[in-house]
Amino acid sequence: MTDDTPTTETRSDGIDSITKTARSHLTSRRGFLAGAAAIGGGSLVASAGGLSGVAAADDDGNGDGGDDGTDDVDILNYALTLEHLEAAFYEMGLSDFSDDEFVSADLVCGRFGEETRRQLPEYLRIAGEHEAVHVEQLTAVITDLGGEPVAAAEYDFGYETPSEFLEVASALENTGVAAYAGAAPMIEDDEILAAALSIHSVEARHAGTANFFIGELPFPDAFDEPKGMDEVQEIAGGFIVSE
Repeated sequence: MTDDTPTTETRSDGIDSITKTARSHLTSRRGFLAGAAAIGGGSLVASAGGLSGVAAADDDGNGDGGDDGTDDVDILNYALTLEHLEAAFYEMGLSDFSDDEFVSADLVCGRFGEETRRQLPEYLRIAGEHEAVHVEQLTAVITDLGGEPVAAAEYDFGYETPSEFLEVASALENTGVAAYAGAAPMIEDDEILAAALSIHSVEARHAGTANFFIGELPFPDAFDEPKGMDEVQEIAGGFIVSE
C-alpha cells in the first residue's frame, strides 16, 4: 500500500463524514420538507476528506472491474454523465420559468391547492442543488481514482411550458433511479458502492416527488426495474445536442 492510499480508518471516517453531513442537511430542511411530497435530505455534501477521501482504490484489486473491462471509473463517469444532464436540466428550467409560472402551471393548477403548489419551486431548487453536488462529488472521486471526469455537454430537453418541464423531470429522475439500480451491482469497491447507493436513494426521492406533481404514483411499484448502461445512454443521448 502506498503512502497515498487511504487506510481503512480514513475510509471509514470519510463515510462517517458523508452520513453526518447528510443528517445535518436533512435537519436544516426538515421544517420545509415535511409532508407527502417532501424530497428529503441525504445529499452527498462531504467535507474535506469525505467522499473523495474514501474513493481511492486499494491494492487488493477493488475497483479493477469485471470481465467486460468496465471498471469503477467507467461506472462513475457513466453516473457523472447522468448527473451533468440532471443538474443542467434544473438549472435551465429554473432560469426559464419564474416561481409564479410553476405555481400556475396547468398540470398542477387543477390538481393541487395553492399551498401545495407554492412549495413546488423550492422543491425544484433543492433537487437542482442535489444534482449539482452529485456532479461535484463524482468529479472529485473520479479524479482521486486517477480517471478523467467527463465534461458537461450541451442539452435540449424539449420542454416549452412549466408543465412539460415537470413531465420531463419525472422521466429523467425515474431514469436516474433505474440507472443506479442497474449499475450498482457492477461496482467493485464497497466504499464507492455505498456512496453510489446514497445517491440512488436521493434520486428515488426526487422521482417520487416529480411523479406526485404530475399526478402519478410517487411509488408505482414494489421493486424498481434496473436499466442497463446502453439503454440509459440511449435515453440520455436524446437530450444531448453536442458534447
